Amino acid sequence: MSLTDKIRSSIHKMADPVKRLLMRKSPMPLEIVTPEQALEWCQNFLCGAWSSITVDQMHLERISGGLSNYLYCCSLPDDVESQNSEPRKVLLRIYGEAHQKHRGTLLIDSVVCTLLSDRKIGPHVHGIFPEGRLEEFVDAEALLVAEVRDREISQKAGRLLGDLHQLDMPLVKEPTWLYHTIEQYLSSLPTDLHKFEIEEDRHIYQELQSVCKFAEEFEELKKILATIDSPIRLCHNDFQAGNILRLKSDLNNFTVIDFEYCSYNYRGYDIGNHFCEFMFDYISSKEWPHFKVNFSHYPNKEQQHNFLSAYVDAILASQDQSVPCTNDSSKNSNRDELINEIMKEANYYTLASHFFWTLWAIHMATSTAIKFGYMEYARTRLTAYYLTRDRLVGANEMPPTFSEELLQSTKNPFHSSYIKLDTEQISS
Repeated sequence: MSLTDKIRSSIHKMADPVKRLLMRKSPMPLEIVTPEQALEWCQNFLCGAWSSITVDQMHLERISGGLSNYLYCCSLPDDVESQNSEPRKVLLRIYGEAHQKHRGTLLIDSVVCTLLSDRKIGPHVHGIFPEGRLEEFVDAEALLVAEVRDREISQKAGRLLGDLHQLDMPLVKEPTWLYHTIEQYLSSLPTDLHKFEIEEDRHIYQELQSVCKFAEEFEELKKILATIDSPIRLCHNDFQAGNILRLKSDLNNFTVIDFEYCSYNYRGYDIGNHFCEFMFDYISSKEWPHFKVNFSHYPNKEQQHNFLSAYVDAILASQDQSVPCTNDSSKNSNRDELINEIMKEANYYTLASHFFWTLWAIHMATSTAIKFGYMEYARTRLTAYYLTRDRLVGANEMPPTFSEELLQSTKNPFHSSYIKLDTEQISS
């Protein structure tokens, strides 16, 4: 190695800890939207009082929590009166760097959101532009993952997803999205470790590569799922606590947001993905990597049955069939049979969910400035993938359970990196 190369290498080694420290100290990247840009979009689409205010008068506030997009709240000052029916507050959604490379996805997202808005299902869309869109600012709060595990709230979520799965949208009806997107992520897997700015991310990526031959594993995954018959439905594909809002005006009313991954897809994937999200908390962790995982929170059979009962009842109701609440043993038998069928679909399709979000996280780690431990997340999802495959395919355990003993055993290919959760996290 030449003297120049040694100096360059030393600089990289010194810079990596500094970069890591900056990323961990700052929960959000530098602003990518100027107040002038935000006001221009508001004036173009909202008119009314928005046309008469200045940049100094507009209130612009960054909203945390987005893992793919940048979110802002734009509002009129209190001393400026509305002129017509223009909203006083809106949500400004700016597409993240990763999404900007896939314009087709953004087009679908905009179409779906606009149609759902017209049907009073999602937030009203005020305007769409190349960089993002302006939406109704819903006075609501995202559910916490602990709430999604609550029996009554889980039933409401089940009905909500059941209703969504009955909708018809002008999208491709073939379930091409899932495998096509995975193939795109596979084709863009980094071949140069220096695409990762942080040394620790490079180490994690090498660790993942040493365990998983991604292209080969994808072929094995497709073989497993080919044995599972799952109907095609309009799917949200990211139906997790952060995308389910409780309206403050009616605490019993929920709505769904963020349809950027929406497509026609296998029913089992959407439900299985939701079950996976029982384990992840993206809200309470203020420290790096900005998420917590608890494998023991994967829903057991009773919890899955609770969710799926409400889901199935929503489907039966939409088909103008009476919800089984009588002593009709035939109807109850058919209902229970359907619940068991969907439970099998969902648990097997969790494999696709874990594999998908593993690749997504690797992609995000090299393409966005959003502060999140994407590579730590990738390792966690790939851990869940292998353990789920072991319990489902190997041990025929339905639904799978993940004990502390299993996590620390050699059946976990990442057991050397696994850190046992403390008591506080396990009980949360």
